[in-house]
Amino acid sequence: MDIAVITYAGLPQLHPLDAPLVPALRALGLDARPVIWDDPAVDWSRVRAAVVRNAWDSHLRREEFLAWADRVASVTRLFNPADVLRWNTHKGYLKTLEARGLPLTPTVWVPPGGTLDVAATARERGWDAVVLKPAVAAGGLKVFIVRREQWDDASAKVAELAKEGDVMVQPYLRAFETEGERSYIFFNGAFSHAVRRPPTLSTAPRGFAEPHGFTPDNAAEQQVAHEVMEACGGARLLYARVDVATDNEGRTRLQEVEVTEPSLFLLMDAGAPERMAKALVARL
Repeated sequence: MDIAVITYAGLPQLHPLDAPLVPALRALGLDARPVIWDDPAVDWSRVRAAVVRNAWDSHLRREEFLAWADRVASVTRLFNPADVLRWNTHKGYLKTLEARGLPLTPTVWVPPGGTLDVAATARERGWDAVVLKPAVAAGGLKVFIVRREQWDDASAKVAELAKEGDVMVQPYLRAFETEGERSYIFFNGAFSHAVRRPPTLSTAPRGFAEPHGFTPDNAAEQQVAHEVMEACGGARLLYARVDVATDNEGRTRLQEVEVTEPSLFLLMDAGAPERMAKALVARL
């Protein structure tokens, strides 16, 4: 086949939000099909290119997934590249971006096997509530909001999470409740479309329960998204999603850069599937 659009066994035909990529590629004359990444029957040397899309169990099997990426990249074109997938599947990449001056949400990093006095840390930094999350995670798995009255329990939760790897401790951003997160989506380094996403760790306000496309009108926020994109490699990346939110002082903060297997919400912008398909063709 020409293009293997990579998914996992739980979504053999891709998620509906991302499935439009396949017909868009076919419209350009390419034989494109969803392929489960760990299917042992696939001969990757007979695939012209593989595009990681809905490999949504990769964070649960990170080393296995990265070994697969290295194997595939040795015999065909892989997007995004294997080294990018390794870099992006551990949130330690955010330290690198922060060191370059990008506005990351303030973060305390707890090493594997480490502990943290969450109450003392929160008081010192003026945080009313905190978010605890593993550095290798996706989809809100093992992510917790802890409020002031629960801080004593939070230290035990950090220690529990740290048994499995690095842990991030951040302030909870109250604007999530009204603004959610904004995702800026890029193909070959060029902006494609934007999506506003509701909070996933708390109750969303009425009418704000589903992601929806929007036209960006905040120039400063758009600038942050473009600067993050450039810092991550720009046009080297076939696809990227830059997630930002508003902090408790009203400033735009980088949440994550998703260049492994993010939903790109192709169904939410009429031109997005064709733009992504053409971006891929430009690489072949």
